[in-house]
Order: sequence, then structure tokens, then C-alpha cells
Amino acid sequence: MAVAIITHTDMDGAGAAGLYIYLSGIQNYKLFFTEPYLLNKTLARVLNANYERLVLLDIGINPSVYSEVVDYISRLRKRGVSIAWFDHHIWSEEWLRELRDLGMDIFNDKSTCATGVVAKYVEPRRNPVDLVFVSELVKGVCAGDLWRFDHWMGGYYLRLVRRVDSNTWRRNVVKTIAEGRLWSSEFDEKILTHVESELKVLSCGLSTLDKYVNGLKIVVAENNEEVENSFIAAFLIGRYSADIAVLASIDGKLSFRSRSVNVREIAVRMGGGGHVYASGAKIEVPLMVRLLGRIERKTVLSYVLNRVADVVANIPRDLLVATQ
Repeated sequence: MAVAIITHTDMDGAGAAGLYIYLSGIQNYKLFFTEPYLLNKTLARVLNANYERLVLLDIGINPSVYSEVVDYISRLRKRGVSIAWFDHHIWSEEWLRELRDLGMDIFNDKSTCATGVVAKYVEPRRNPVDLVFVSELVKGVCAGDLWRFDHWMGGYYLRLVRRVDSNTWRRNVVKTIAEGRLWSSEFDEKILTHVESELKVLSCGLSTLDKYVNGLKIVVAENNEEVENSFIAAFLIGRYSADIAVLASIDGKLSFRSRSVNVREIAVRMGGGGHVYASGAKIEVPLMVRLLGRIERKTVLSYVLNRVADVVANIPRDLLVATQ
């Protein structure tokens, strides 16, 4: 059976894919790495190939592409493709109902990360299964992805696969996990390189802007390809006593982090999604702002801060209270 696996570009996406392959024992598969706002384009690629089964992992649905996603899923189902979706992001009941009515299986569990969802709901087809390996993988990946850091491997895994990495590297990580291994010696050098880069960036200082909105302090900084957004955000929240940290790129990609605020509520209203404490969205940045941003970097930060502040100002305070 030819299987297409669509997964996220971060460590949870790689962990979920590797664990799915490990548990299911499949051999004939192709990996597709994507972001939620590009899921429609990735599904178009799958539609144009001959797969018998589609598995989606760690991919939530962005409202901006939802209608196209439903259309592609419907067309795949009409061709007889079986589809299973394993995710831990927040879904609306309408989405769940509409997609399940198309005949696909959805395993949506917000109590864990996507790697944990795979561990809970995929029926193993290999024997034996190393339960210690599965347990440690889930704990380590979830610790970083959910921003809990309650397992010693959380920080390592969070650095191991980043969105700026190549798909070749991601496939290497997936392959290692699919072989039932938590770590590889070649991972060590990558982690050391990242840590050295992080120290340089954070010690040189970051360009930031901040604003209070409805009693919440929002701090915005430009993302840096050398440092994982979660680590910059943690630094910003501590350094500026902020409630919400936003990492922005000049092309409009936003990452939201918080320790006490439901930032997913903000991300959804900006066309994105994610977790309670870690979410993302992509906005359109006007050409003039982007051009001026090449000269004065804070131009983009100011634009982003004002956009986010406007959204936060119009969200009822009770919806911003994190309940996870």
C-alpha cells in the first residue's frame, strides 16, 4: 500500500511521523512536510499522485484554507483514498463533523502533543513494541512542543528540528525515530551549534517594541533563524516581564508565546492557530512596510505590534485566560 504522510515541519511533526512509521511498520511511504497555512497546496500534490492512504500528523486547520482543505479531502475520498488525521490542536465541532462525514478518521486529543496522539491511537502492527522508547519519545517531544519543559529531553528535541531546517534533515530525524532510536550521535553536533548561536544572539541584545493592551504587556521582536522562537520568547517574557511575546518575520509570519495567556485565541483571529501557549499565524505586510523594514527593522515590528494590539483589544478578557 502506497502511503502519503503529511506532517508539520517542527520536532513534533517529525516525532509523530517517525513514531507512526515505527508502530505501523509501513515501508512504502512518502513524507510531505508543510505548514498549516500551506496544507491546501500540499493536498493538491497528493491528489495528483496515486496513494491508497493519507495520514496527516500535527497539522491543525487554518480558517483561511479550510474550504480548500475540505474540497481536496472530498476528492481524495471519492477516489477511495483512506484518510486518518492525528492532531492535538483545537478544532471546532463543525470542522470535526464535516470532515468525519466525508468518511475520514480524526483523532483529535488536546491532552498531549501530536507524537502522543500517535502513541495513544495508532494500533501497533509490529511485535514487539519498545514501550520505554515510545514513552520517553512522547515525554521528550511534548515537553518542548507544549512549552512545558517537564522532561530533560524537551530542550534538546525543540532544537533538533526547526522550521528553517532542510527536509533532508527532517527525514533523517524521522528515519532515526522510525528505527526505534531516541537519539543519534550526529544529532549532538547540531545541538551544540544551535546553543552557541543562541548565546551569541541573546548576548548581543534584541530589537524590541512593547505595548500594554487591556492590562497585558505585549513585546514584539524579529525572529532569528539562528535561535528557536520558543527560546527567544522565553527570554523576552522574562527580560521584559511580558504577558505575550510575538516573534515576527518581514514576510508576515508570526509566532505567539505566553505562560499565562491563551495566545491561540489571538492567532485564530489573525488567520492562524496552534496551542494555548504557543501559536502562529501569517499576515499580509504591506509592500511599503516591507521596503521600509529593509532600512529600519523596527518598521515591521511596529506594524505587527499595532496589528496584534488591535486584535487583543477586541477579545473578551475571559477568552484570553489560559485553561490548559
